[in-house]
Amino acid sequence: MKIYYDNKCKICNKEIKFYKKFGVKNIEWIGIHNKDLSLNNEMKEKLLKKFHVVDDLGNTKIGVDAFIALWKKHGYFKYLAYISNIIFIKIALNFIYNIFAKYRYEKKYKSNE
Repeated sequence: MKIYYDNKCKICNKEIKFYKKFGVKNIEWIGIHNKDLSLNNEMKEKLLKKFHVVDDLGNTKIGVDAFIALWKKHGYFKYLAYISNIIFIKIALNFIYNIFAKYRYEKKYKSNE
């Protein structure tokens, strides 16, 4: 599994550090701002706007679906993944996450223009 995250975001870094503590194997943590990562501007912007995961089958998951894929890998969070996948809960989580993600992106990257 590959996890793409904004490694210039304090909140994102704290969260990734939290997940890393659990030592789940077979996860590649990829900071979007790493110099050796070659991304075109369009792809980089997409990755910065929302959390992205490429699961073990090569499927790309975005936003809440990406978190659910990550949580399924963590023994402690597999129940959270199950509950989050219940349709009305998932709809609410997507609504909340989309507001947060848009706010975070615009505050961090659009306010600097």
